[in-house]
Amino acid sequence: MEQQVKILAVDDRYENLLALNSILASSNYDVISLQSGEEVLRYLLKEPADHIAVILMDVQMPGLSGFETAELIKQRKACQDIPIIFLTALSTSIEHVLKGYHVGSIDYLFKPIHPKMLRMKVDGFVNMHLNHQKIKYQSELLHKRTLDLEETNRKLAEAEEKLKQQNFLLEQWVEERTSELVDAHEKLIKSQEHFKKMFILSPSLMAIRRLPDLTYLEINESWKQYTGYGDEIIGTTLDLLRAEMGDSRKFNDVIHNCKVKYETKSKEIRTALLSTEIIDIENESCLLEVAVDITESLRFESEMARLAQLNLVGEMAAGIAHEIRNPMTTIRGFLQLFQENDRHMQKEYIPIMLEELDRANEIITEYLSLAKNKQSHQQPENINRIIEMLIPLIQAEAVMSGKHVHFQFKDCPVIQLDDKELRQLILNMCMNGLEAMSLGGKLRIETYTETEHVVLLIADEGIGINEEHLEKLGRPFFTTKDEGTGLGLAICYSIAARHHASIEVQSSEEGTTFLIRFPITASRT
Repeated sequence: MEQQVKILAVDDRYENLLALNSILASSNYDVISLQSGEEVLRYLLKEPADHIAVILMDVQMPGLSGFETAELIKQRKACQDIPIIFLTALSTSIEHVLKGYHVGSIDYLFKPIHPKMLRMKVDGFVNMHLNHQKIKYQSELLHKRTLDLEETNRKLAEAEEKLKQQNFLLEQWVEERTSELVDAHEKLIKSQEHFKKMFILSPSLMAIRRLPDLTYLEINESWKQYTGYGDEIIGTTLDLLRAEMGDSRKFNDVIHNCKVKYETKSKEIRTALLSTEIIDIENESCLLEVAVDITESLRFESEMARLAQLNLVGEMAAGIAHEIRNPMTTIRGFLQLFQENDRHMQKEYIPIMLEELDRANEIITEYLSLAKNKQSHQQPENINRIIEMLIPLIQAEAVMSGKHVHFQFKDCPVIQLDDKELRQLILNMCMNGLEAMSLGGKLRIETYTETEHVVLLIADEGIGINEEHLEKLGRPFFTTKDEGTGLGLAICYSIAARHHASIEVQSSEEGTTFLIRFPITASRT
C-alpha cells in the first residue's frame, strides 16, 4: 500500500513520451517511459504488476504493435486486470477502435489528446487502482483475520474441551474428597466417642491438662475414685503426682511407665505407673496423663516374695537336714556301738567317721557359696584367657571318661569378671555336661560376642533334660543325678547373678546347651 503507483507510457517516439510525462507529472504516481512492446513485456516479467494503475500505449510501433502487445499482456494472469488505454493518430477507423477494445483495452484515444482529459482519466484509473489495492489489502487482512479467528476458535474449542475434562476431573476429585472428608468426619466422631467412653470408663487414672501451665481440663471416674478429688480440681494446677527420689523427669514431657507417688484426699500415699502423651484438642496442645495404680500389686508382690523366701528357706532347711542327717546318723551309730559294748574305738572306723564329717562340711560349704552377700572381686578380664587355663583340666577329665571336648573361641572384649568364681562356674557346668553323656560324646565350649553381651556356650550330647525339670534348674538341692548335693547349678546361677549375667537353657533329646550372657557395659561389682 505504501509503494508508489506506476503508470506505463509506451510510445516509439521519444517526444511523445516527454509530452506524456509532462502532462502526467504528479507526486501521486510514477510514470515509466517505454519505447516498444518488447520493453513492456520485459518490464512486466521483472517487476510486479500489482502497482501498475494503467498502461498508455501507442498503437503503431515498430516490432510488436500495440494490439499484439496488449494481447500478450492479457495472456499473463498477473497482468489481466491492468487497464490499457490506446493512443493513436493514424488508426482512427472504427475497425481499429473495435479491435482495440477486442484485444482488451479499456479506452481508445485519438491524438492530439487533450491534456486535461487525459489527466482526469489517468487520475480516475489511479484512484480505481488505489481503491482496488485497498480492497485487496483489506480482503487479505480480513482473510488473515479470518484464519486467525478460526485458529483462535480451534484453540478455544480445544481449551473448552480441556476445561470440560478438567471440570469433570475436578468434580470427581471434589466428590471423592468430599466422600473422604465425610468418612473422616464420621470416623473422627466415632473416634471421639470411643475416646470419650474409654476415657470415662477406663480403670486407669486419666486426666487431660492444658499445656504449658498444666491446668486440669478433664478427669475420669477412676481418677476421682482413687484420689478422692472430684471436679473441684478442674481449672487448677494441683500437683498430685510426684516422681520418686532421683527421677529428674518432668511430667510435661512424654514419659512411659514412670513410677510415681500420689497423695489421696484422705492423706493416703499410693504408688502408680505414669505415662503421658501430648495431644491436640480443638487446636489446643494438651497433656494426657494415664496412671495405673500399683499399690495393691506391690503389696501382693512383697507378700509373695516374703512367702517365697519362707518356702525357699523351708526347702533348703529340709534339704540340708536330709543331706547332713545321713553322715550324722553314720557317726552316731559308730559312737553308740562303742558306748553300748564298752569297747575302745577301733582305728579302722575313724576314717569312715572323718569321711562322713567331711561330707557334711562340704555340704555346708557349698550352701554358704549361695549367700547373696558373698563378696565378688571383679576386675577387667578376657573370658577366653580364663577358659584356656582350664583346658588341660577339662580335657583330662574327658579323656578319663572316654569323651571329647571341642573348643572354639572368637575375639571377645574385656569385661568385669571374678576369676575364681568364673572358673568354678565353668568347671561345674563342664563336669555336669561330661557326666550327662555316654562314651564317645562331644562337649562343645564356645565364646562369641553379641550386640551388648559376651556369650559363653557349653553344649553336651546327652539325653537332655525333661521339660518339667527345666524350670527347677538352679534351685538348691535339686538334682537328677543319683549322687550329688544339688548345689552345683545353684552355685552357678548365684555366680551369674553376681556378674549380672543371664543363663538360658536349650534342651532336647540331642543334648543340652547352656548360654551364659555377660553384659559388656557392666562395670558394677
